[in-house]
Amino acid sequence: MRIHFGGVIAGVFLLASSTILSGEETGGSEPEEPLLSTGVTGSIRASGLDDPQYVLSFVSIQRLMLDATSHPLTSEEVAAAVRGTPVTLDRLLQLELLRRDDDKFRLNYLLLTSADQQAIYAASAGFGQSLADAFRAHKPEFDQILTRYPDASLRAQLLFGLIAGAGLNWGGLHLATELGYRVQPGHHANGDVYLIHSTERGAQLNLVGFYLDSQTAPGPKVSFSTFGDGDSMPRLQGLPDVFDGLESAVEDWKKLPSVYATLRSEYIVLVLSAIDDAGQIMSAVAAGNDTDKLLSTNVSISTDRRKSVVALLTAIGYLRETDHHYSVGVPILLDRDKPMVDAALTLSRRVLTEWLRANYSLMEKKLAGLSPIRNGLPFTLVFNEVWHYTFGFATKSLAEAGFYTNPRAPGNRYEGYVPLVWTSSLLQGPSE
Repeated sequence: MRIHFGGVIAGVFLLASSTILSGEETGGSEPEEPLLSTGVTGSIRASGLDDPQYVLSFVSIQRLMLDATSHPLTSEEVAAAVRGTPVTLDRLLQLELLRRDDDKFRLNYLLLTSADQQAIYAASAGFGQSLADAFRAHKPEFDQILTRYPDASLRAQLLFGLIAGAGLNWGGLHLATELGYRVQPGHHANGDVYLIHSTERGAQLNLVGFYLDSQTAPGPKVSFSTFGDGDSMPRLQGLPDVFDGLESAVEDWKKLPSVYATLRSEYIVLVLSAIDDAGQIMSAVAAGNDTDKLLSTNVSISTDRRKSVVALLTAIGYLRETDHHYSVGVPILLDRDKPMVDAALTLSRRVLTEWLRANYSLMEKKLAGLSPIRNGLPFTLVFNEVWHYTFGFATKSLAEAGFYTNPRAPGNRYEGYVPLVWTSSLLQGPSE
């Protein structure tokens, strides 16, 4: 989840990670195609050779890491791989990408080969179905809880946001960490706290309908999220996604670095201000201020700004207008909804806790052959990825079975995703 402007809103790694493309060239030829996609859970402030993302951008280093998945490396293999790059063996050890094992060197970070990804995908299909069945068994209870939401037409979307989004995605990661099933980002020598991870490109897995990805703008009072699959991005009618395109507006100023930096900062301020304004208006309409006159007296925004934001919210379907009266078009959670939210998430957590305790060791046993495990790394390090595939299968199954709304159903305005607007104190956001 992120706003792309300068990482102002922190990005949380899911299955689709960004890659720093290498500037590595040989004899003036075109740069080699990268072999890995690399991402970070946590935050890296370091740069250059102190940043593992930069070190892993060199294709020869990527190839070395892939070799390390299958056998311990010799000094000669490492020396050949780093030749022609600024990377050294000591740097790979310092960044904890490799570890010394007698006179050899073993892989020391999370790298999943194509075969690993396919094995996790195959195993997770059955576990995901089992998880979906566990939630389906409590469908009447969830439906009863959601009867407290005043707009019946939005309850199926709201249940998706609470279960697929806040419950299985955010809540699942938090819970797995609490139970000791998922490793937390580690503290590194330079003070950064992060977990670096890579996947081999080309696994070709079908993730359409796997509702793994969240985008969130956490506001001081009101937050905006979208929950959906990777194929739904960019989410052209979702907040905060609708503002992502503004970043390209400053590209031409890159040749003027001082102007570019200040202009980019100004755009960030404007975007965050617009999101705050949108939160005020959505909350006011949900509370019953359904005309321009009522909004003008209950929202502390200038007339021009109010009209502009209302027009945007109406255009993307977050507000509806009928006979000069507004109503909300997507689920929004206010302070009044706290008992309902707490009840839904408490039930979700109970179902998930029981399921994880019953299935975690089975998952670990079934996936004991993954290359990170063969290299002596703990399953808790791998579980982050296993969990995403597992709850991806579960969210897809629940959507297709009608447990909640199906974002991939024909005619759905928000194709592949569901928006949620929420008072920031009501939910525990994404896990870093």
